[in-house]
Amino acid sequence: MISITLIVLAIFEGDLFDLLSLNPDKVMSGEIWRLLTSNFVHFGWAHTAMNTAALLLCTLAFFTDDSTKKFLSLFCWCGLCVGLGIYLLNPEYTPYAGLSGVIHGLIVAGLLQTHAYPIWIRLIGLGLVIAKLIQENLPGYQATDLQTLIPAAVAVESHLYGAIAGLLFIAGNWLFVQFQRGK
Repeated sequence: MISITLIVLAIFEGDLFDLLSLNPDKVMSGEIWRLLTSNFVHFGWAHTAMNTAALLLCTLAFFTDDSTKKFLSLFCWCGLCVGLGIYLLNPEYTPYAGLSGVIHGLIVAGLLQTHAYPIWIRLIGLGLVIAKLIQENLPGYQATDLQTLIPAAVAVESHLYGAIAGLLFIAGNWLFVQFQRGK
C-alpha cells in the first residue's frame, strides 16, 4: 500500500512535490503535515525506485508477521521523527524529500524485534548499520554515487534520525509489553 502511494505520488510529482515536501518556512506558517508527507515524495524516478525497493525488501525481511497497525505506527513514528529532525536540526535541506530515513528506522526496529534470524546475524546487521551511520556522519563524507542519481544533497542525517526513531519505538514497545505483563 505504501509502495503504491510512493509510485502514484511520483507520477504526479510536479503537482504534489511542492505541496508535500518539507520546507521549514511553510511548516512554520502552519503546514505541519509536511513533517510526515515529505517522506512520501522524492527527487525523481531513480530516488523513488531506490526507496520503494528498499521499503519492500525491508518489509519482507522483517515485518511479515507484524500487524498492519504496528507496522503503520512504526512507519509514521519514524517519518515524523525524521521530519522533525530535519526541520529542527537541518533546515539547510530545503526542500527535504525521501524515505531513506524511515527505511533506516525500519531496519533498526526490524533487526531488534525479529526472531526470524539468529541473534548473531541480527547483531552483525546492527553493527553494519551503526558503522554506516558513523561513516555517513563523519566530516567530509560525500555520497557521490547517490548524488549522480538524485538531483539533491543526500540528507544522511535523516538516516540517523530514522535509526534512533526505530530504536525508541522498539524500546517503547518493550516497556509497554512489560507494563502489561505486570498488571
